[in-house]
Amino acid sequence: MDNTKQVPTCFTLPSIELRELPHLSATTTAATHPNPLERNPFYHPRPAFYITPSDVALGSILFDLSLPAPAPLALPAYHSAGPRKAVHFDPRAVRAAVVTCGGLCPGMNTVIRDLVLGLWDLYGVREILGVTSGFRGFYSSDETVRLDPKMVHNWHKKGGTVLTTSRGGFDLDKIVGAIEARGFNQVYCIGGDGTMRGALAIFKEVQRRRLNVSITGIPKTVDNDIGIIDRSFGFQTAVEMAQERSMLPMWRLRVQSMASALSSLWDGVRATSPSCHSQQP
Repeated sequence: MDNTKQVPTCFTLPSIELRELPHLSATTTAATHPNPLERNPFYHPRPAFYITPSDVALGSILFDLSLPAPAPLALPAYHSAGPRKAVHFDPRAVRAAVVTCGGLCPGMNTVIRDLVLGLWDLYGVREILGVTSGFRGFYSSDETVRLDPKMVHNWHKKGGTVLTTSRGGFDLDKIVGAIEARGFNQVYCIGGDGTMRGALAIFKEVQRRRLNVSITGIPKTVDNDIGIIDRSFGFQTAVEMAQERSMLPMWRLRVQSMASALSSLWDGVRATSPSCHSQQP
């Protein structure tokens, strides 16, 4: 920006349009249960810890004050995610499902582990099941992995996803039918942009059937191509590893060059010294 150009000290933002998100309260009973964190013996959150309906995330947060004032268009805003003072489900009645979909990404097992620990230790949920093989695991197999702190205690040290994953297999009718038949009322989908679109489709079908089921999307992508989130886990690790690996050819070249130089030097010493007959080290 040209430093000689005067920058306004007062800037009026355009009006904000809150994009309403679909909520279970529209088709089922409203949240009436106090958050279990209120009575957790090991964690006592401050009042400001909880998210309120007035907490929003703006669709755009960067502005250039040197430009003319923006056209009077509404700035989109979205409800912030986070803990509420009241929860929709009684934790004792929760039957949660966790599924990983799409390609692998650094940190997937860590996310599963922290999700299980959060549900178990902070909210008192005791039925947490892992669905294997991605979306198709809902309907292609009756097998699930029972998840608890003991089961996942060292998962953060393992690569990939212990629950296994797959691409494709998204059959909306079969997936929602299996969710209903198995009695899941909380479903956590860990995946990339395709998985997030799938989770949205599942929620819309759940709403259409008026099922008391919440669908949560947990973004996972090394591409960092999912909007309206602070960050996507795995992206930073992927970038750091790429930078680290990109240095290996350089070091290999230096080692090879040094070996070649030493070999040439030794050949020269032997050529000029007839009494030197020892082998090259």
